[in-house]
Amino acid sequence: MMVTWLDFWQQENEFDQSMSVNYDYFLDRVEKYISLSPTDKVLDIGSGPGNLEDAWYNKVREIHGIDISKRYNEIARSKHMHHPNVHFYDLSPDDYLNFNLISDQRFNVIIVMSVVQYYRNTAEIEQLLKSIKQVAAPNAKALICDLMVGGSVLKDIWSMIGRSFKQRQLLATIKLLVRLRLSSYYAVRQKNGFLTIPQQEWLRICRQVGLNANFIDEPLTMQQERRNLLIQF
Repeated sequence: MMVTWLDFWQQENEFDQSMSVNYDYFLDRVEKYISLSPTDKVLDIGSGPGNLEDAWYNKVREIHGIDISKRYNEIARSKHMHHPNVHFYDLSPDDYLNFNLISDQRFNVIIVMSVVQYYRNTAEIEQLLKSIKQVAAPNAKALICDLMVGGSVLKDIWSMIGRSFKQRQLLATIKLLVRLRLSSYYAVRQKNGFLTIPQQEWLRICRQVGLNANFIDEPLTMQQERRNLLIQF
C-alpha cells in the first residue's frame, strides 16, 4: 500500500507516459534563461525517466541525473546506454538530500524540475539549496521549476487545462486527470498534500543560504500558476 510520495514514485504510475508533454513545453522555453554550451556539465535533480537527458545529451559535455526511483533510473540508463557522457545515480529514499555521490563534482547548469512540491517541509528546501550550492561551479546557473507558491490545487488544475487547450493537448490532459483521480495518486495526495512555499519565503531561504535568486516572470511549464526560481552563482 502506498503511503508517501516516495512510495508513489517507486512504482509504475500514470505520469510515466504523460510527463513528456509538460517537459516539451518546458524545453521550448528554458534555453532563454539557460544558455547551453558544448563545455557545460549539467546536473538534473529528480531526473525521472530522463526527459532532460533525451533533449540535451548531444548539446553538453556531460549530464548527470539523480533520482530516488531505481525504476526510473533503469529506464533512463537503458535509453542512454550508448551515450558515455550521460550518468544516472540512485539517491537513497531515506536520505534523498544527501548528494555525496556527486559531491566531488561541479556543475555549470543545475535543473530541478517539478520535484520540490513532494518534499515534506522548508527544512528540506534549505538542505536542497545548500546541496546545490555545494556542487555549483563558479558562474553556474540553477533553475528550480514548477514551484507551488500559493493558491489551491483546483486553481492549479484549471491552469493546466487552459494551457493544454492552447497547446492542443486538452484531451490527453483530461484523460490524465481522470486516471489520477481514480488511482493511488489521489489517495497519496490526500494524505500528504503538496509543499507550498510563498515566493517571499523562497527568497528569504535563498538569502539565508547565501544565494542570489530571482523568480522568472514567464511561466515555463503548463501549470501557469506555478513559479520558477533562477539562481546565479
